[in-house]
Amino acid sequence: MNLKNCNLLAIYLNEFNYTYLLKGAKKYNCKSIIEVLKLKKVYTFTKDTKQDYNLDPWVQSVSINTGKSSKKHKVLKLGQRIKNDTNQIWDILSKNKITSSVYGTMNSRLRISKYLKYYLPDPWNFKDKTWPKNLMGLYFLPNYYAKNYLKFSYLKFFYYSIIFFITLIQNSKFLNLIDDLLLALKVILKRGIKNYILFFTYDLIQLNIFNYNNSKKKSSFAMIFLNSIAHYQHNNWNEKKNEKYFFLFAEKIFSKILILKKKYKSILIFNGFTQKKIQSQYLLRPKDPKKFISKFIRFKNLEQDMTNGGFIFFKNKQETNNSIKTLNKIYIKNKKVFQVKKYRENCIYYKMNIKSLKIISESEIKNNLNFEKYLIESSKDNKVKLSEKLDISDYFVKDIKFMKSTGVHIPEGIILHGNVKSFNNLKKIENHNLFNHIRNYFIPNSIT
Repeated sequence: MNLKNCNLLAIYLNEFNYTYLLKGAKKYNCKSIIEVLKLKKVYTFTKDTKQDYNLDPWVQSVSINTGKSSKKHKVLKLGQRIKNDTNQIWDILSKNKITSSVYGTMNSRLRISKYLKYYLPDPWNFKDKTWPKNLMGLYFLPNYYAKNYLKFSYLKFFYYSIIFFITLIQNSKFLNLIDDLLLALKVILKRGIKNYILFFTYDLIQLNIFNYNNSKKKSSFAMIFLNSIAHYQHNNWNEKKNEKYFFLFAEKIFSKILILKKKYKSILIFNGFTQKKIQSQYLLRPKDPKKFISKFIRFKNLEQDMTNGGFIFFKNKQETNNSIKTLNKIYIKNKKVFQVKKYRENCIYYKMNIKSLKIISESEIKNNLNFEKYLIESSKDNKVKLSEKLDISDYFVKDIKFMKSTGVHIPEGIILHGNVKSFNNLKKIENHNLFNHIRNYFIPNSIT
């Protein structure tokens, strides 16, 4: 195979809303966004329809990477590993002596191969390392921040930041890096430190590293996962005062995509699925999950995820079962606080079960018995007898962070593509079939 004429750039631009981007790009004269959105289109869908169960990026990412629907791969939690015998697309390519580089795709697994040039796990991956190992300096900071951004140690943050920037300078073009950091600083001075600014800055840095390293060791297949647009839509979509800064960052990302596009024969840009805008709701999440949950149960360790849940690890079976029973009894008025499911032996997955229509102050809870009208229970499960319930209404606000939600997942998505022949004359495919088209690009006649 002549790989000089066979190389593919895949950009997983998580959950971006095509219509919103196009309308805003025209409004703010974002030429790079408009140019990219002119690429040919194939629409995607998934039979997964439940957000916080299977319609999530850490589920769909595995489907796309492995070519298996969620019913087959059964990976439903952030941080959950795929099975040992499940191949990802770059594993298949490695077996066929085709080089790959993979950056940030969710719930992926590192399998070292001489044909895998670069690998960076997503920040919520608790098991895998970077490849080569000298890139670990880029991983400590986002991994720590992802798990602790509601409450973190400034000393650890400073320490990891030093390691991060030393490694970053070694793996990026300095002038491009400075340009991106100056953009972030400019927006911070105008809007203050906002999470969406940090997410965009991280994606810009990722693109710099991706471009720099792939210029040193170019791979036939290169894939990067970018999450900043999805984060903004989820948390800031209805904030008109931030919209122009969103498009300032988005235009910068798309301009980098166009630079990368010139280096590859073919390109795929896909979102997995998209979001629709909703009236603001507020997710309830502990500021310090370990401290909050330790008030009710004993456990060995807790690893929080990017939303309002995570994994809890226990010493033994009895401690696990007792904790499940206890967490299932915790209520705020008549709303069950936790969704709890046994993940594996001595480990459970938990999720905060309640949303609010507004930010509820401590005084409102103490003085207004009707505050329950603001609460939304994510799933109805009132099997516990009233006499067994542990009501924590009087003090839960002291430990809770209200996280605004402005976008929800819908099971339709889009692929933008250039010079990928297998997509010609196609209008729509199921999400996990993207795997087959990537495989077919390098290994013809392999679509099943």
